[in-house]
Amino acid sequence: MSALEVAQRYFDAWQRHAPAGIVACFAAGGAYQDPAAGQALSGEAIGAYAAGLFQGFLDLSFDIVSAQESEAGVVAAQWVMRGTDRGALPGLPPSGRTIALPGADFLVVEGDLTRSVTGYFDQKAFVEQLGLQVIV
Repeated sequence: MSALEVAQRYFDAWQRHAPAGIVACFAAGGAYQDPAAGQALSGEAIGAYAAGLFQGFLDLSFDIVSAQESEAGVVAAQWVMRGTDRGALPGLPPSGRTIALPGADFLVVEGDLTRSVTGYFDQKAFVEQLGLQVIV
C-alpha cells in the first residue's frame, strides 16, 4: 500500500465518523496532534478526541483539496473542515453556526500504518466562525 493510500484510508475513517477506524490507522505508539488537541495524543485518546468532534459537529466533513507524497513516507494534505456547531466547545452552548475551516495535515507513514499526524489550522478563524471573540 502506498503512503497516499494509507493517508486516504485515514481520511476515509474521518469521513465515516469512525473513531475506532481512525485509531486503527495508527501504528503502535503513533501520535496525533493539532492546535486544539493541546498535546500529542495516542491510542484510544485519538479516538476519544475524534468522537468529541463528531458529537459537536454532527455533520462534520473534510474536503481534501490536495494530497501528495512530499518525500518518501510523508504525505502533505490540504483540507477544508465543514460542519455545524451543535456543541463543539466544552462549557459553551451550541452556536448553530456553520464553519468552513481550511487546514493541513502531515502524515508520516510506515508500511501500511500511520506513525504520526500533525495537523494545522487557524484557531482564531475557528472560534471567529463560531461567533466568538478572540483576544490575542
